[in-house]
Amino acid sequence: MSNPASRARFAPLALLTALAAAPVACVAEAPEAATSTDDLTDVKQSSVKNQSIGNCWVYATMGWAESLHLTQTAEELNLSESWISYWHWYEELAGPPPGLLKLADLDKGQLSTGGWFGLAAEIMRRYGVIKEGSFIPEEAEAARSSRQSSAQNAINASLKTGALADAAKRRDRALVRKELDKAWGLSAGTSALLDDVYGADVSRSLQAAKIPKDSGLLTPASIQVGTKITLADAIGEPASSYSVLQRKGKYAWNEVSYPTTPSARRSVQIKAQKAMHSGMPVILSWFVDFNAMDSQNRFMAPPSAPGHQGGHMTVLEDYQVGGVPGFGTLEAGKLVTDPKALAAALSPEAKIEFFRIKNSWGSGLAPNNAAAEFRGYYDLYMAYLDASLVKCTESNGDKCGIKANVPGITSFVLPPDAFVSDSKMVEGKCDADLCIAGPALSATVCAANPDKQACVDLICEQDAYCCTKEWDAKCADQVKTGCDLPCK
Repeated sequence: MSNPASRARFAPLALLTALAAAPVACVAEAPEAATSTDDLTDVKQSSVKNQSIGNCWVYATMGWAESLHLTQTAEELNLSESWISYWHWYEELAGPPPGLLKLADLDKGQLSTGGWFGLAAEIMRRYGVIKEGSFIPEEAEAARSSRQSSAQNAINASLKTGALADAAKRRDRALVRKELDKAWGLSAGTSALLDDVYGADVSRSLQAAKIPKDSGLLTPASIQVGTKITLADAIGEPASSYSVLQRKGKYAWNEVSYPTTPSARRSVQIKAQKAMHSGMPVILSWFVDFNAMDSQNRFMAPPSAPGHQGGHMTVLEDYQVGGVPGFGTLEAGKLVTDPKALAAALSPEAKIEFFRIKNSWGSGLAPNNAAAEFRGYYDLYMAYLDASLVKCTESNGDKCGIKANVPGITSFVLPPDAFVSDSKMVEGKCDADLCIAGPALSATVCAANPDKQACVDLICEQDAYCCTKEWDAKCADQVKTGCDLPCK
């Protein structure tokens, strides 16, 4: 397949804080930008960010939404993760609006920052999303939010000795909003926007609101992620009357637990591969032990002794697979366009060697000697992910006083078949006019027209910009000089 879109990388990582069986949380640091080249799969990624608190599930889900939109429109959104955490904390403090399912609770009187894909999806459904600079203007171009950490500290202080210490007062939704706005350091204009849309006491729903033009606030229904599919379709609705984690809807993505038997595991891997072959950003939940990480950003095998550890959520970027019938090994980072090779990669006997993930941890070495553009990406080998890892819990001052075995992979977030089949922009009809400038073209954009497809393959191989950023005038000119296609 073709090249992913450009993306940013970020800097050194810190300790993750979560349990595989509990809401996922993680922490990392500092940012830096770079671009990417060829992948086995064509997953167009938005810029990587670097969370400062334990909300990696928010970053993974925002990256997922941005990637889906980027693939369909060639427009890179920069959505605010802080916005999702703001409303997550609102629900922890004040509870859900009347008639809606409860999303989250405080953790021993303090904010809980962990969560799952389904939780982020429900927050988006209830409160929408907002562009980064529209929520906190000072962080419009920042890859790392310092405001999240200071806001968390401020709310926890309020819970301990301030206005939110009394549980009865937390039922005052206007008070909770006021404390949150103050903790986040929101501008008067941003607070006024929230008042206008939701009410100072959050008495109005997003669905009933009139959103001011150019406010940066977006409803999921306004964000395209397929030909006739919106983000609202992709996040669906709660599948039951008691939980928001599983989603329902024709196009709703869902978290799928990783099985215990090899054959069942291979079946789930194939579903993830198929989605990635279609350029879709599968989310992976996995258990991290930093003692297993080497100097090249690889988790190759379980560590000899447990180290800093916890749960994490990331977006899959690429994979490497061996034992492919008739093709041997298909390497990560190398362009694959042969449909037969890609089909063979889905064979039950083929073996995934590692998944490459887009992360928000650091910009150290590129994984496994990959191109420098992949600095900050990580390779997760199946010998690590399929292993039974030791999870430590502190007891009597011993940091690993209680030991338990946990799987390397917790789950994948995958699309339903209908999303895969109906999300294509022009692949079935080949509506793209290669002779004029337009959005970037994916490698299979003209699969139904071999002549056009051969032209796209040739140009993208020579000029990756045409398939990662924009099919500009230079790309169109190459059609006239390098392809046997008629142009007006």
